[in-house]
Formats: sequence, structure tokens, C-alpha cells
Amino acid sequence: MIIEKESEIKVLRNFCENPFGYFSIAEISEKTRISRNWIYRIIEKFEKRGLLSISGKKYKLDFSCLFCKRLKLLFDSDYLNSLDKNLEDNILNITNKLIFEIKPWTIVLVGSAASNKYRKESDIDFLVVGENKEIPDFESSNIVLLSPAQLKEKYLKGDDFVISALLFGKIVYDNNYFINFFESPLPIFSQEIIQEKIKYCEQLEERIYTLLKTDEIKAGEELLYLALQAARIILLKNRIAPRTKYDIAGQVRPFNKKIALIIEYLLKKRKLAKENILEYSRICKDAVLR
Repeated sequence: MIIEKESEIKVLRNFCENPFGYFSIAEISEKTRISRNWIYRIIEKFEKRGLLSISGKKYKLDFSCLFCKRLKLLFDSDYLNSLDKNLEDNILNITNKLIFEIKPWTIVLVGSAASNKYRKESDIDFLVVGENKEIPDFESSNIVLLSPAQLKEKYLKGDDFVISALLFGKIVYDNNYFINFFESPLPIFSQEIIQEKIKYCEQLEERIYTLLKTDEIKAGEELLYLALQAARIILLKNRIAPRTKYDIAGQVRPFNKKIALIIEYLLKKRKLAKENILEYSRICKDAVLR
């Protein structure tokens, strides 16, 4: 058998949770807390079975291998089974209705529910690949529907939503389509994508100034969107895929502490004075334009 020991499952799970990453023996040992000598044995076995791609002295799963594709789907299913029962049931109910209503190629769980950051006030987010049809309404859910052509175009451009879905999403249903993207290296985030996000930030900033005349609470809410977008741009410029809004402050902190602090403050839903909103908007704008 390919998998005989718990240590082998741990190594394979690490590869599946980081499907595009190459890892050295030392890195695998650190992540799995298994001795290097034992990791050497496991890697040697997986090499003989044709499960690994090798770059220098680093390894990743070879997703051109059918076993590796099925393994990724298995671990993603296991993740769903580990969730709170009500959340799991909700995800599966939505999935089954989507399959019945629009017959998609792929359904991927994304966002906080896929990153073990789900909260009671959170929505359940999905990327659905299928032909353009009307999406059924589901309470407390966000569904992004892309045709196969749209997904491929966004993938080639390095669209951060699609890349994040590949990196952090959990495949709930796949008609042997989405899983094939793991065979190729990730594209680099394009300048076109970054410029689109900069323009969106400019629009958010203008909206905040307009709202300050009539609704300071709403202006504060828009400021959170602006800060999150600014953080995403900073990360994309550094070739880092942004995670959920609950992770992004930690991701951006090494590059811009002020933006990280603004996001953390706003996520606590604290009320801001008008002058603070203006100051924070300026900080976000300056961070984006650097």
C-alpha cells in the first residue's frame, strides 16, 4: 500500500494543504514534527511511487498523478467533516442544491469557512464554475459564479480571488476540472490586477468622503473595505496571496504596520471620529500609491 503509517498521512496532508509549495526535508520535518531521518524514508518511498515533483532538494505532490488528485479531494472532504455539524450540513445542503439547479463543473468552499475562521456572523463563501445561469438565493452565503473560460482567464492573469481559491479553498465538488489546475505552477499576480484594485481603492476613498457628509457610521464601514483592499495590494506587490479578512492584518504587518493596526481596530467595530476616518483613509491611499 502507498499509505501505511500515520506519519505518511501527516506528510501527505502537509503537501495537500500547500499544493503549490516545494518543501525541503527540514521544512517537512518542522511542519509535521517528525524526525528528519524518518522524513527521508517517507520521501524515498513516495519518490519510488511517482508521487512527487522535485525542484533542487525540495518536494511537492505531482498532481499529474491520479492518486495525488484523489488524495487532495479526500483531505478536503475530511476537512469538511471536521467542521461544526450545523456548518457542514449547511455547506452540503447548498452544494447539493447548486448541483441540482445549475449542474456546475466545480464547487469550492472559500473564505473564512475554508480557513477555519468561520464565525456566527460570517457568510459561507463559494467559488462555482459553471455556465452562466441564475444562482439560487441562499441565506448567509456569497456565491461567485465563473464560466470555465472566465476562470481560465482570471487564472492566467493571476487574479487573487482565483489564486486564493486554489491555495486555500476546499473542493466540495469537482467534475475533474478544478483539480487539474494543480498540475501547473501558479501564475504571478499581474500588474493589470493590481491596477484594477488601485482604481477600486480610489473609488472607495471618494465614497468615504461623500458619506462623511451624511453617514459617518457607513463611512467607517467603507473604510474597512478600503483598508482591506490596501492590504491586498501590498501583499500582491510582494507576490503573497491574501487570505481572509481575519488573517490579512497578520499577513500585511511585516510590510505596513499602520495598515495592520487599522484593520485590527476596524474589525472590532469601534466607532471612529470624522478626523480619524480622514486620517486612516489618507494612510490607506498613501500605502497603495507607494
